[in-house]
Amino acid sequence: MILMKLIAIDMDGTLVNKQLKVTKENSKVISQAVKDGHHVVIATGRSYDEARHTLEEAELHLPLICVNGAEIRSAEWEILSSTPLEFSQYEEIKSILDKEDIYYELYTSKGTYTDNREKAYEVMKDIVITSNPEATDDDVQKAALRRFRLGLVSVVGDFEKLLDQKDIEVYKFLAFSSDTEKLKRAFQHLQAVDDLAVSSSADNNLEITNSEAQKGVALKRFAEIKGIPMDNTMAIGDNYNDVSMLEIAGFPVAMGNAVDEVIDMAAFVTKENDQSGVAFAIQRFLETK
Repeated sequence: MILMKLIAIDMDGTLVNKQLKVTKENSKVISQAVKDGHHVVIATGRSYDEARHTLEEAELHLPLICVNGAEIRSAEWEILSSTPLEFSQYEEIKSILDKEDIYYELYTSKGTYTDNREKAYEVMKDIVITSNPEATDDDVQKAALRRFRLGLVSVVGDFEKLLDQKDIEVYKFLAFSSDTEKLKRAFQHLQAVDDLAVSSSADNNLEITNSEAQKGVALKRFAEIKGIPMDNTMAIGDNYNDVSMLEIAGFPVAMGNAVDEVIDMAAFVTKENDQSGVAFAIQRFLETK
């Protein structure tokens, strides 16, 4: 067995299955790992509200690294730290995406926002279909509407007015396009902006945050808070926005459904997310009863 005291787990494509649910096996093994004295933190690109809802359904109450590291929350879900985009960065990102006519949503300290309800609905349908090709049209529509019904995304007429709110912080731009050439051009221009991190969690999106708001940076910060050396950490992920934490973790684990780059850098490849790959990795390498 490997001496791991801190386990960081990505959510989409990793902790949750194609139905976007935490499997019973994953929930059971994680709960046991916590009882056995291991620290488990969920590291996700999702907002706090979206991550919390999924964890509550699985009866898991764990610390959170949200919005790719822009926010760190305790097991009681209190904010320990936040790393927003600077206003100058916001302006440059907006200009680049608008020039390429790329749709985006804003993740902020006061929730997730869109200025186009129809586009947000279509994007969510695409996400559901991509993660669960076998889903019926009815299942896809219900899942897409769920974000609005649960208040996980709100519609605003103008992002500029949103930013006039007192104490609001912008954590992330989540940009979507089916035009890969547009995304490539935007990516190239965004790379020239100082102190930005640009990654993705699917082929059709870009996730844009402060360079200090990455999963790897946040995981290191969280480990320091807990007094745990990075050698004693395990990270489990499947996509490009997981690379930063897999690079610094003592034991990087790739999901069986991970992209090639993640698989290539992993010390171990576990089962796929639909096969409770998180539980398999934890049971394989940690002292759990």
